[in-house]
Amino acid sequence: MKGKLRYILIAIAVIVVILIALPFLISVNQFRPTIEEKLSTALGRQVQVGNLSLSILSGSLGADDLSIADDPAFGKSAFLTAKSLKVGVELMPLIFSRALHVTGVTIDKPEVTLIKNPAGRWNFSSLASGSSSKSAAPASSSSSAPSDLVIGKIEMKNGSLILGSTNSPKRATYDDLNFEATNVSLATSFPLKLSAKLPGGGELKLDGTVGPLDANDAALSPVEAKLNIADFDLAKSGFVDPASGLGGVVELNSTLSSKNGQANVQGTVKISKLQVVKGGSPSATPVDVDFATAYDMPKSTGS
Repeated sequence: MKGKLRYILIAIAVIVVILIALPFLISVNQFRPTIEEKLSTALGRQVQVGNLSLSILSGSLGADDLSIADDPAFGKSAFLTAKSLKVGVELMPLIFSRALHVTGVTIDKPEVTLIKNPAGRWNFSSLASGSSSKSAAPASSSSSAPSDLVIGKIEMKNGSLILGSTNSPKRATYDDLNFEATNVSLATSFPLKLSAKLPGGGELKLDGTVGPLDANDAALSPVEAKLNIADFDLAKSGFVDPASGLGGVVELNSTLSSKNGQANVQGTVKISKLQVVKGGSPSATPVDVDFATAYDMPKSTGS
C-alpha cells in the first residue's frame, strides 16, 4: 500500500512539474499573428493584441492590451481599446499540434466609441462587411472565411461606451458596460445581453438575439430583444437642452424588433416628477404612456 501511494505521489509531482513548465516550453507569442489575422479578417478592421501569456489552469491565452481600428471614413482613432484580453483555447490541440482553437474571448475594461454621420451611417456599420479594407489586415489563403468563424462566448466587462455624431463634439458616456454573447457567428443569429449605466444616472438593459450580420451594414442586422431603462433622469442626462426646462425620471419597458432596416419598438414609459416648463414644479402624479414606433433606419425617418 505504501509503495502504491509513493508512485501516486510521484505521478502527481510529475504532472505538477509539467503544468508549471508548459507555459515556458510553449512560445505562445507565435500565435499572436494568427489571432490578429483571424480577427482582422473577420471584422474587416486592423486588430492588434499585446504580449501573450499562457495559463494552463484556466486554459487561456492572455494579452496585455487590445486595439481595433475604426472605419477610416470616421477617422484614425481606435474603435475599441482594452487594457487586457483573455482568449480561451483548447489545450490538447495547442500542446500537441500547436493548433489554436478559440473557445471564448473576454475583454476587460474596454472603451468602445460609436459615431454616427449625417447620412445616418455608424462607424460600426462596416464591421465584417469588407468596406473598411484599407484598415483590414490582408487575409492569407489559409485563413478561415469570416462566415466560418464561430466563438463559444464573447464577454466585455467593466467597460465604457462613448456615443456621438460627426457633426458635434458632444459625447455621451455610458459606464459599467457589460456585454455577453454566446455561440457567436457572423452567418447565424446568436443570443446577447448588454447592460450599462446611463449618463446622469439610471441603467439600461438589453436581452435578445442579433444576426445574421448584414453584409453591407452591420447596423441593419436583424435584432429581436427586450429593452429596459430604469431611473433615467432627463435633466441630468445631457440629451435634453437645460433651457427647455424639461425634466423627469423615466422608466421604460419595451420590445425591439428590427429587420431589413425597419425597426419597431413598442412598450410602456412611466415618467415620474415630470417637468415641462423651466422653473415649474415637478408633477406629483406619474405619467404612464403606452407607445409603438416604426422607424426606417436607412432614411432616418419614422412615426
